[in-house]
Amino acid sequence: MRIAMTAETSDRSVVNIEVVHDIVCPWCYVGHAQLKQALKKAHAASIPVSVSWSPYMLNPAMQQQGIPRHDYLVAKFGEGGLDRYKRVEHAARAEGLPMDLDLIAVQPNTLDAHILIAAAGDQASRMTERLFEAFFCEGGDLTQREQLLEIAKAAGMEKLYAVGALEDGLLRKRVRHKAEDWLTFGIQGVPAFRFVSDATGEFWLHGAVGSVALFHAITQTYGNV
Repeated sequence: MRIAMTAETSDRSVVNIEVVHDIVCPWCYVGHAQLKQALKKAHAASIPVSVSWSPYMLNPAMQQQGIPRHDYLVAKFGEGGLDRYKRVEHAARAEGLPMDLDLIAVQPNTLDAHILIAAAGDQASRMTERLFEAFFCEGGDLTQREQLLEIAKAAGMEKLYAVGALEDGLLRKRVRHKAEDWLTFGIQGVPAFRFVSDATGEFWLHGAVGSVALFHAITQTYGNV
């Protein structure tokens, strides 16, 4: 099974964006919405863009069955930090996302979610969005195989193909290693956006920086190609 985590092209006129993300990162969901807006502007400006999604695991040692969400947040932020954490919900709603953090009961290990994204090929953006929606807007439990398969189906992936991806040991290993590579690379938080062209090499934007900044980065990359 082919893993599609980075975009490769010999066409120097295409702006390549690699998005390093984790499905349980709320700022990644916000950044995803901002990128969609930037891509609409790029399309209107006739700038060709290729987007790929690269796995990052905020909690790589998380047990497979996950842990209660409240316990996770208290351990991470403390009781006094929970209200401050909710500010991301306001940022999400400003982007038109119906995020409801109170619905989330389980903090999952995200390896299986990233495997489905990697297996989705040119539909990876669709799969990523559906996983974000399921987790942040519907309180989906991403530790449950049947829920993951329903999410994959909603994103257009056949059930047998999704089952095969989740049971593919080589694909699992490659996705895990890619996520680990970003830690070795030095990325300590996501989202991170990597822009690549033959002319400019590469540069990065870190965080949910907004659609204006993302579109500016796209035009800069395209203009220098």
